[in-house]
Amino acid sequence: MSYEEERELREAINAGREVLYHLDGVSKALNSASNWGLWDMLGGGLFVTWAKHSRLNDAKRQIAQAQAACRNFARELKDVQVHLDVNLELDGFLTFADYFFDGFFADIMVQSRINSMRDDVYRQRVYIESTLRTLEDRLRRIRENPQG
Repeated sequence: MSYEEERELREAINAGREVLYHLDGVSKALNSASNWGLWDMLGGGLFVTWAKHSRLNDAKRQIAQAQAACRNFARELKDVQVHLDVNLELDGFLTFADYFFDGFFADIMVQSRINSMRDDVYRQRVYIESTLRTLEDRLRRIRENPQG
């Protein structure tokens, strides 16, 4: 029994670490988009708007990978009777609005959304890290007391 539980915990921990890896990628892309967004608000022009949205597209790809990793993590957690509640997405309207209504107020809306997403990713990362600590504690207890 403890060997099987240990294996399931290791699988869940590895799946959780993969989620963290992708969340770090999302954070990196959003931080870059935010930096470009600041330039955009200062009148950076079409190239800066394009660069910002290129980083947002990078974030979207990373979010898709993080979502897939979260689904896998959730499946692995079911094996060890733990529930996961994570939700990540980007708002597509802001991309359209930023180009179509290119100006200071549209730039502020996009920048605000980027900052909100960064906060969401941070909260999700803290949640995943907490879940991983719980799993690692369970694994440590099993290893310390294999007959448990």
